[in-house]
Amino acid sequence: MRYIIKIFTALIVLSLSLSASGNFWSQVELVQDKFYNYQDQNRSEADNTADGTMEAAESLRLTDKYNAFNDLILKLKSDPFGLKNSHELFYDKSSYQNQILTLSSRVAINKKHNYGMAVVRDEITIDLIKLKKHSYDFFVKLSDNWADMSRSDIEQMINKELDYLKMIDIKAYQNLDLGSQKLDLEIAKTRASLLKNYYFYRDMLNYLLLNSSIFEYRSLVQNLQLSSIISSINDNAISASINRYLRFIKLDIGRVILFLSTLLLATLVSRLTYKYLYLFLKKQIAKQHDDTDDMMSSNLESIRKPLSFLIIAFGLELAIQIIIYPSVLEQNSIFFYAIYLATIGYIIIILIDNFVFRYLLHKAKSKNRQIRSELINLLVSIAKIVVFIVALLLFLVRLDVNITGILASLGIGGLAVALAAKDTLSNFFGLIKIIADNSMSQGDWVQADGIEGTVVEIGFVSTDIRTFDNALITVPNAMLANTALKNWNRRSVGRRIKMYIGVSYNSDPVQLQNAIVSIREMLIEHSGIVAPQKYDPSTLQALKKHDKKLVSFEDKHGIKTTLLVYLDRLSDSSIDILIYAFSNTVNWQEWLEIKQDVIFKIWKILEEHDLELAFPSQTIYFDKQNALESLLLKKD
Repeated sequence: MRYIIKIFTALIVLSLSLSASGNFWSQVELVQDKFYNYQDQNRSEADNTADGTMEAAESLRLTDKYNAFNDLILKLKSDPFGLKNSHELFYDKSSYQNQILTLSSRVAINKKHNYGMAVVRDEITIDLIKLKKHSYDFFVKLSDNWADMSRSDIEQMINKELDYLKMIDIKAYQNLDLGSQKLDLEIAKTRASLLKNYYFYRDMLNYLLLNSSIFEYRSLVQNLQLSSIISSINDNAISASINRYLRFIKLDIGRVILFLSTLLLATLVSRLTYKYLYLFLKKQIAKQHDDTDDMMSSNLESIRKPLSFLIIAFGLELAIQIIIYPSVLEQNSIFFYAIYLATIGYIIIILIDNFVFRYLLHKAKSKNRQIRSELINLLVSIAKIVVFIVALLLFLVRLDVNITGILASLGIGGLAVALAAKDTLSNFFGLIKIIADNSMSQGDWVQADGIEGTVVEIGFVSTDIRTFDNALITVPNAMLANTALKNWNRRSVGRRIKMYIGVSYNSDPVQLQNAIVSIREMLIEHSGIVAPQKYDPSTLQALKKHDKKLVSFEDKHGIKTTLLVYLDRLSDSSIDILIYAFSNTVNWQEWLEIKQDVIFKIWKILEEHDLELAFPSQTIYFDKQNALESLLLKKD
């Protein structure tokens, strides 16, 4: 309730500030004085065309004049109270009629006495007053009723006034100062005022006719037919007595009550939506018992706050439209339009995130399909950018911005941006190359240009790699795309086990040969070692069905089945047996366990064949003759 009182107070201050500003008629006088000053010069004949349109005004002033017309229209729509000016002659119909009767009587008397100059003066004054009366009635009627009138009705009103202007012989007043006939200062001033009002009114009517669509906007009060509720509240004695005081701040009790009721109702609906509707829908989702339960529940949880905010925003906009009725402040509608766009765009982005991560990945896992997470991240990011751009374009269209011009300027601007952000663009295209080449994925163990670790995330500009000492390195995508990259995870079957087993030189050759055969057989039979004799070729055939390129399938998919056990070299301290095989797993821990088991079994085989494992050693040989001579020399 405290916030409602604050909002209500702010609206009253806004209303008072609007009433304190210059009214519509003072702005009309300023526009007339600036663009239609004929006190010292006549209207050019080139400006009087058959259709009555303005053509002689300087081209440099046209923009300013049209902007002034737009300001008048905005004032007319937003401040209808300011048009009904009690200080105007035409506010009181009887005063206007009395003045016309008085001037008409003076014209008749002056004609009778042949006072030609006085007759001209009073006839110009009568036409001037009638012209002002027409413009006053037209603008007041338009201000009061434009929100309820159709476009054709407004155009009909405008054409009716244009027909009236055609009945005025404006050329006669333009050519009045001819020959020896001299106008006194009062007649010249009245004629200038008539010309000024005539051409302003004519140009303004033509501008309204060409831009009648500006009156197509209808406030929420009209759309929801709330004006009848306001009228029914005000149509009683109690409301009338209260309105006697509220009229000084341009309010009435009907709008105040409906304003407060709207804010209260919006708050109530928002709370009900946030709490009770959420609980109800959550229960309904839980009853389905399918794979989409988590996704739907997550979506519901994520959007309930933005949805509640939308309800509050709509209620506040409606309340403001009620309190300022019958005027319409279109700036408010633009402000709320921006809020709606931002909130709806945020909801769409949330739904995109939840749909991808809680549905697509779940479906992929359930069907044993591999979906590249960095590709999903890229698509989600692009979708978010598209949502943002669409929302921005819709907002610019609402502001009547020329979108075509903006899109056309992107060609030149895009070149400048491309030159300024060439490194960023290079990194982005590096991302495209990484995804297209499928050189790595998130979670892969990679090694490139002295950097080794696990890929955390492949972003638009850079890739995060977590090293094995738990440091995080950010690498530009362009560098990864243009350097030699070693990916240890791109192995479907087989992680290499390569070692040399050294036996001593005093080993029996036959026993050594038998040991080599036993080691080979052990490796073939080992459950953790891949061997050509026991590898299931169906996996390779399945890969060949989906890959039509003329490449080595084994090398492309990382399938290694090589198994080698041979006496390979004679080292300084040992006879070396080469062990070269591949494990059936690429997991590092599992590979270490398999390798350890292989080493123990090889050790056992060597013991069974009475072979000793060699270690680095040196044998020193003595020459007996030299040793004996050395001892004899020492005795001497």
